[in-house]
Amino acid sequence: MYKHNWRHPGFAFILLIAMSAVAHANGVSLPGLKPIDASRWDAVAVRKVLHTFAYGAQARDSQIRKWAGMPPAQAIKQILHFGRHNELLSPPHEADEPREYMVDGDLRSLSDFWSSNDPRNRMPEKRREYFAVDAWNGPRSTWLQAVKTRGLNPFRAKVGFFETNIHMAVNQAAGVTTWQLMRYYDTIMNALENGDSYEKVIAKAASSAAVARQYGHEHNWWYDNTCHCNEDFARELHQLFFGILGTTDPQHHETVTIKNTAKALTGMPIMAREAEESWAGAYVDFRTQGHHRGPLKILGEKITGRNAREKIHAIAKVAIQHPESQDNLPLIIISGIAEDQMTKEKRRKLRRAWKAMKKKDLLRFLRAYAISGLFHDEGRVKYHTSIERHLLAANLVGLNNPEHFRDISQSWRLEWQEASRPFEPAHNVFGAQTGEEAANSARVFRLNYNDMTQAGYRFNRTSTDYEGMAELPRDWAAVVPKSKGRYRVKKVARWLWQRLVADGLKNYGRLEQAHLHSLLATGEHFGARANPGNPGKLIKPGQLRPGTRLHKLSKRLGNRKLPLDSRNSSQREDANRRMGQAVNFILATPYAFAQEGR
Repeated sequence: MYKHNWRHPGFAFILLIAMSAVAHANGVSLPGLKPIDASRWDAVAVRKVLHTFAYGAQARDSQIRKWAGMPPAQAIKQILHFGRHNELLSPPHEADEPREYMVDGDLRSLSDFWSSNDPRNRMPEKRREYFAVDAWNGPRSTWLQAVKTRGLNPFRAKVGFFETNIHMAVNQAAGVTTWQLMRYYDTIMNALENGDSYEKVIAKAASSAAVARQYGHEHNWWYDNTCHCNEDFARELHQLFFGILGTTDPQHHETVTIKNTAKALTGMPIMAREAEESWAGAYVDFRTQGHHRGPLKILGEKITGRNAREKIHAIAKVAIQHPESQDNLPLIIISGIAEDQMTKEKRRKLRRAWKAMKKKDLLRFLRAYAISGLFHDEGRVKYHTSIERHLLAANLVGLNNPEHFRDISQSWRLEWQEASRPFEPAHNVFGAQTGEEAANSARVFRLNYNDMTQAGYRFNRTSTDYEGMAELPRDWAAVVPKSKGRYRVKKVARWLWQRLVADGLKNYGRLEQAHLHSLLATGEHFGARANPGNPGKLIKPGQLRPGTRLHKLSKRLGNRKLPLDSRNSSQREDANRRMGQAVNFILATPYAFAQEGR
């Protein structure tokens, strides 16, 4: 019988080719973004991916364990894709309606459905008007609901927010209409779902009515051999959309590339195709009339096209290969989604990975990064924006769609207290609030702390209601794992910390442990149990060293049972209330404001 000679150089060469083919076939691996070892790909690693790329998502613990047991490249394909539904990442709860009722899954379809009187629509009747396309808050209400609704795809929503509020931001407060916003968002996300190359996605965004209204080039005209136009988007198409600042030759960039791009952006007025859009058209009419018809030199290349759309797509093909874009665009993407402080070496590796893709594929790039040593490096830090922090809590505390339809997380607090409103970016076209801005804001920290201590009832109340609807009891027993048939306080505390913080218990110290043990076991903070006569007395971590009185107290509390499945309804209700108190405690800590690598 023939036996393989594993040491034969010819076999080694064949094996190398085969391994290379597998790496290419998996559609994930990229030079510079080496996947982490299987030993490091565990449940904690998976949770970090979910927190960063999908607002925590709502995956079941059993599914997280399955992903942790797969090769990273295989798991990440299930976790991150641009489909409108991802029932592994966001599984419907048994209390939810069937998947079919969530209609098509794009923003406009969800808006139309949730604002309708369709008998399948489970949205409370008095909330429906918030989601209508012609409501001022229609786009943001619909998007916030889409992130939280089980059965949809929170990763799609995460990237949708990045593209429309950070990378290629437009602003409703600057005059972009609700119709234009929804069409803009769906145009981008449908292009990504279809697998369009990234320059084509950007070109479609740049050709939209939302961008034309934002920058005013809907009024640009070429006549009498003169460009009657502004240069705002001519400049930002290169700088913001592609990361090209023209640093190599600033004068040529300003006097030739920018001037000629402005000429390319002529003859593109906005029009309406729906009756109700008469004042707020959502489509661009690409005309030859009023358009500069001749070839133009842009970024050192000859750009041709019959109208503005054709020229925008031609510019995009050149821009995506420009050296500045190759250097800057991958950093714009990763800093906007996953990392706030990048070393020189990390920037080099990200650029290498981006340049290695002949076809610029955003999904492949994000997947490769999400399972790479760069993302899972202990030096990585991602500060949560107000929106990210809010939605992480909403997804991981809300247990089913009926709760989310009643807005248990109270999204209005995010909008009106912290002034973080989707589609109204804080810096206009330069993007929404950054994670570092949120983390460094004493006001944001104070508002969050007050929310968790004074208004925390939204998480610790034991039923949810909305203006007269039947109450829906909270049921943490549906998701909290049992230990030997019981809900042991110390096990529940560790599980809840991991669920909300996903740090592998790195920051779960004795003090945090003591407070959670006390809240879950008794409903009181640890100070009230440790010092009944002076509950406000400061407790330091050193007082909880093994063998001390307080450490023994914490341990006793941790060994108690939490009656989440008690037959006594009052005991069950009290146990669910304590779970909410523990949630509020965790979300009030600084660890709710950031995520670290490992």
